[in-house]
Amino acid sequence: MHSAATLGPPPHRPCGACGATSNTVCHRQRFVVPDGYPLPSAYDVVTCRRCGFVYADPDATQRDYDNFYCEWSKYDDSATATGSGVSRYDAARLSATAADISRALPSRAASILDAGCATGGLLTALRDRGFSAVAGLDPSPRCGEACRDRGFAAYVGSIASAPAHMPKFDCIVFSHVLEHIYDIPAFFAAARHHLAPGGYLYLETPDATRYDDYLYAPFQEFNTEHLNHFSAQALKNTARRFGFQPIVVEQKVIQTAEDTLYPAVFGLFRDNSEAKDEHPVVCDQELPSRIAAYMRHSAEHMEMINHRLASQLADVQRVIVWGAGQFAMKLLALPCLAQVEVRALVDNNPILRGKTLASAPIVSPKEITGTREPIIIATLLHTNEIAAQIRRLGLGNPVFSLSQNSNSASHSGAGRG
Repeated sequence: MHSAATLGPPPHRPCGACGATSNTVCHRQRFVVPDGYPLPSAYDVVTCRRCGFVYADPDATQRDYDNFYCEWSKYDDSATATGSGVSRYDAARLSATAADISRALPSRAASILDAGCATGGLLTALRDRGFSAVAGLDPSPRCGEACRDRGFAAYVGSIASAPAHMPKFDCIVFSHVLEHIYDIPAFFAAARHHLAPGGYLYLETPDATRYDDYLYAPFQEFNTEHLNHFSAQALKNTARRFGFQPIVVEQKVIQTAEDTLYPAVFGLFRDNSEAKDEHPVVCDQELPSRIAAYMRHSAEHMEMINHRLASQLADVQRVIVWGAGQFAMKLLALPCLAQVEVRALVDNNPILRGKTLASAPIVSPKEITGTREPIIIATLLHTNEIAAQIRRLGLGNPVFSLSQNSNSASHSGAGRG
């Protein structure tokens, strides 16, 4: 899945950090996507030859991504998604973000918009910090309704399609939003339109310079949704390009589960559009080399998974895949799975159930009762928990895992209760 760097064709979009159109293709990422999926099934990952920014270059438009978050949003369901603050790890993450905002903003009276608010977890954390004038914006109507149920003003739309009656804000928060944006210039123009004069942007994204330090699954950050891979320098270059002056830019590590950590970079930037041309682009020397290491190790890991699955699938004609998310979409593109029929995919996400992937239905766990096909657990993060769930359901299917280190890596009958 990893290819040597080559000069790329004319890009579908320029570099978001500096606007250059000259790039080097460093990877081709492929997926098997559900029927009706609004996002492409493949794209190039490229490095800007001017500033070193690394980004995906899919043949798509911003509208495609807006439609995805409106119709396929995994953030609608507070029980299975981040952004709600329901889990203790998500609540701690949101509390830390609210703390970072509160120490950088000059006044608790500042009006704040959380753009991409999901079901309102950060709004709650900001209110707990003493901010009373907080509101949410999200493309999903269900997310907006959930925020209003929590007592917040909420608007439905993206920052580029916000309702005309939405007021201006002293600060707009984009926490893990910018990595999803296809049209970065339009994004910053829309953000400024909704800011009060001299207002602030809080930007937080995954830290791509540390992907390789927290590599739990191969190519985990090269998914259908993540388009932009920021470092601290890339975040500064991007903000300055559009007239936002860095006030503070820092790295942090987020705990997302008991055994899972996630690197992030964040900053507070003040609108200073008069000086947007005064800061030259600083070439990021670190990001391309760190991404290259991440891709190399991911490719090695994916090849090991393909080899392990191929040996388990010898003489197997049909399987059930447990998981229909981003990693499963990459897994289904492996050569070993092209040789077998997928009978069904199991997923706990209600947004996915009822859809079709790899010509197979996506179903709930209870719907595979009575089946006999081997179950492939299509994750590296929660394998033992899923194996335990399979046992609780009383399923006798053979269970195949992707990792030799997992307790659920099992032979025929390991799923028996």
